[in-house]
Amino acid sequence: MWQKFVAGTCVMTGALGFGWSLCREMSSDIQHLKLQKQILIYMIGEITYLHRPMEEIFDIIAEKIQPPYDVILSDISHKMKEREGKPLPSLWRETICSLHGKTQISENVLAYLEKMGDCFVCEGDRMQVGTLELFEAELEREIDRLTVKKDENSRLIKALSTLTGILCIILFL
Repeated sequence: MWQKFVAGTCVMTGALGFGWSLCREMSSDIQHLKLQKQILIYMIGEITYLHRPMEEIFDIIAEKIQPPYDVILSDISHKMKEREGKPLPSLWRETICSLHGKTQISENVLAYLEKMGDCFVCEGDRMQVGTLELFEAELEREIDRLTVKKDENSRLIKALSTLTGILCIILFL
């Protein structure tokens, strides 16, 4: 009899863990997009008020931001200082493409990070700041969309995982 209790507990733990894992993954995407938005805000401030070059801006932001973005920004800054003759958007794209499959960042979030590199094509501070602000608005809309989706789906996912666990226990007993 105690074996059935242990098996039922394991099944419920697995079902609940799966549901919580899905909810955590949705929250992780939102957190990563918020970090990207924070990077954009730092960039806009540095360009607007201090007119620093991008490699200095990346170094400054790398000190303020959480992993894995600190490593990404410092890597891009290091590549810019080497001056291999490549423009910033291509360095950005190469660095982000090298992250696919090697990091815990989801593909959707990496796609937005890759799109951020397109903002560096513009010449002049005003154009670049305007482009970064437009991209920031796009990120904000995506964060809002994912937050609504998470709120709608998280209760459903948790309830369904609980019911699935109960159903499995009933079927196997």
